Amino acid sequence: MTHLIYSISPAWSAKFNYWFISVILHLKCNSIQSIEIDNYKETNEVVAPAANQRVVNYTTRDQTIWTSWRIEEKIYKSHRDPLPSKARGLFTVHEDGVHRVVVRGYDKFFNVGETDDTQWDAFREGTEGPYDVTLKENGCIILISALSESSLAVTSKHALPKVQDDEYSHAGVGYKWLCKHLASVHMTERDLAEWIYHKDITLVAELCDDEFEEHVLEYEPANRGLYLHGINYNTMEYHTVPMDAVRQVAVVFGFFPPEYISLQNIQGVEDMSQEMQRTHKFLGREVEGVVVRCKKGGKDFQFKIKDRQYLQYREYREVTNIILSAKDKKKDAKNVWKRYEKTSDYIDWLESLIQTDPDRLKDYRKKKGIISMRKDFEKEIKSR
Repeated sequence: MTHLIYSISPAWSAKFNYWFISVILHLKCNSIQSIEIDNYKETNEVVAPAANQRVVNYTTRDQTIWTSWRIEEKIYKSHRDPLPSKARGLFTVHEDGVHRVVVRGYDKFFNVGETDDTQWDAFREGTEGPYDVTLKENGCIILISALSESSLAVTSKHALPKVQDDEYSHAGVGYKWLCKHLASVHMTERDLAEWIYHKDITLVAELCDDEFEEHVLEYEPANRGLYLHGINYNTMEYHTVPMDAVRQVAVVFGFFPPEYISLQNIQGVEDMSQEMQRTHKFLGREVEGVVVRCKKGGKDFQFKIKDRQYLQYREYREVTNIILSAKDKKKDAKNVWKRYEKTSDYIDWLESLIQTDPDRLKDYRKKKGIISMRKDFEKEIKSR
C-alpha cells in the first residue's frame, strides 16, 4: 500500500493558522452579537446597609473593595420591615458616597404554600403568563459578574474567595468550571467579561460537581459543571432576562443550558406540578423541583415547586448530620424531628450502620457518600 505524505511549508502553515484564528474570531464575534439582550437603564444604587443586614468586605483581583450584603432569612418574609432590595446574593462597590450594585442574585423566592403570596389562589389572582417552568438543578448558586472588560468575578451567594481559583471554595471551583466551559466553545474570559461589563448584568448558574461535594441528586461526570439558569441586571429592583435569551447565552459561552417549558396559564403550571409529584420527574429527569418565572403587577416574579421525593431524600441527609453530630457529643438523638414517616425507618437503618460499619460515614459531613447512602437505604427498603 502506498502512503501519500503531504508536507506543508512553514509559510503555508502560518497562513493556515492565521486563517483558522480569523474564522474563530469571526464566529465568536457573530455569536456574541447575536445574543438579544437589551441594556437596562435604571438605578443600580442602593442605600447604606441597615442594622438587620450583615456586611462583609472583600478585596477583588483588581484591588477593588466589594461589599457583600447578607440579610437575615426571616426579614425576607416580613412585610413590616421593607428592604431596599430583596436580592439574595448582593455585592456592591462604594463610589462617590453611594453603593453601586456589581453582583445581583435573584430576589428571594419561596416554595408553593410557604407564604401568602405563594398560594395557588394568589397565583391565579395576581400573576400573569407566560409561565416559564425551569428544571431546578441540585447544586449551589454561583454568580458571575465583570470586574472589568477583561476579567470576571465569580462569587458564591455571599462570598468572594481570596484567590479566584481556590479549589476549596464554591466560587473557586465555579471559576475553574467556567474556564472549562469557555474553552469548550473557543471563548476566553475576556470575551465573556467584555460582554457582561457592557450589559451590566450578573449570570446566575448552578454548580453541580459531585467530586467537589455531593448534595442529594446524582450528577454523572459528563453532566458536571455550571448550569446557567438566569441573568439579572445589576439594578436595585429585580429585573431578569427571558429564558430564551438565557439559553442562547448558555450555548454561546459553553454552559449547560437551562431546561424549561413555557405554559400560558397557571392551571397548566398546577397540572404540571401534580404530574411531577406523581412521577418525581420533570422533562424525564429526577429533580429537586422547578422554578416558575412569570409577572406579578407587571414586574418579574418567580416561585419554586419542590418535589416531595426530593424533600424526603433531603431529610435523610439532615437527620444523618444531626445524629452524627450528636454521636460526636455523646448525646442521644432519638427525638430528631421528622416530617416524613419513612424517615423513622431510615434512622433505624442508620443507627445499625453506625454500629456495624462506622467507617462508611467518616466523610459524610464532608459531603461525600450522601448519594450512595440514600441509594443503599432505598434499595433495602424495596427488598423488604
